[in-house]
Amino acid sequence: MHNIQSILKMVIRIGIGLFFIVSAVLKLLSLDSFELYIYSFNIVNFVWSGLVARAIIACEILVGVLLIAKVRYKEAWWLTMLMLIGFSLLLVYVMIFRDDSNCHCMGDLVEIKPSVSLIKNLVAIALLLLVRKEDDYRFGSLGRKLALAGAFVAALVPPFVLFPMDGVYNLFSKSDGLEYSETDFNALMADSTMQDVDITRGNYIVGVISSGCGFCKTSCLKMSEIVSNNQLDTNRILYFVWGDTAAVRPFQTETKTEMFRFVQVNPIAAVRVVNGQFPTYLFIHNGEVEATADLRHLTEKAVCEYLK
Repeated sequence: MHNIQSILKMVIRIGIGLFFIVSAVLKLLSLDSFELYIYSFNIVNFVWSGLVARAIIACEILVGVLLIAKVRYKEAWWLTMLMLIGFSLLLVYVMIFRDDSNCHCMGDLVEIKPSVSLIKNLVAIALLLLVRKEDDYRFGSLGRKLALAGAFVAALVPPFVLFPMDGVYNLFSKSDGLEYSETDFNALMADSTMQDVDITRGNYIVGVISSGCGFCKTSCLKMSEIVSNNQLDTNRILYFVWGDTAAVRPFQTETKTEMFRFVQVNPIAAVRVVNGQFPTYLFIHNGEVEATADLRHLTEKAVCEYLK
């Protein structure tokens, strides 16, 4: 009987640890969306949202590894419990004050409603209570230090090194913007389909996108949240979009961009203007392109400074 209980507790402990690791990996695979979800609460700016997102993922990996390896088990148990309680309180808030269809607990690949995720957390808390009194594995002094160091490396490297923040990425990437064709841009603006588009007075940001591009969807969501959280003028942002007419409206709904003006353009013209790099954002002053940005270079600071 004692052996059965020991095996059951081991299964529960390893199961909880693996669940946290899988949850962290799924968040990493849709990290942009997870950052945007945190940013949508309008508590911290976009840079801090990226840090918070990575810190959550790192903590999930850390507790998962520590629970499985039984290293610093008591501390790992309490950290896991506090995380589950904190996540549960957040889910209660979301259920009361928001209408989220996905809480991003398992990223975008596995969509979970906040109510379902809350039940999941409560079950995990109950199971965690069953394995509260467990002792560390008997590592030697050096082995324990190596195991603990390995756990921190496993927790920190994926979110902060393999998936660096935009600011870090931009330090090592092209800083002078994306190449675009001024000739093709001027030709597009001179086309008869653009006669109602006036961007010759003041600052504008024009996104050249495709309705079928995943990176374009992420960038549009990012822009929508930036504009909403900072109360920027929506008339100063336009989208030149190519794609099937029937796909544009669902695209706007999915990316929360109904408040922006969308102008459908010829696909060939769009490809020529941005050299096939979608999305590309053109920062325009009095009709002249001053700078360009892609998804990573489209920062909250740059957008706010340009439109304010």
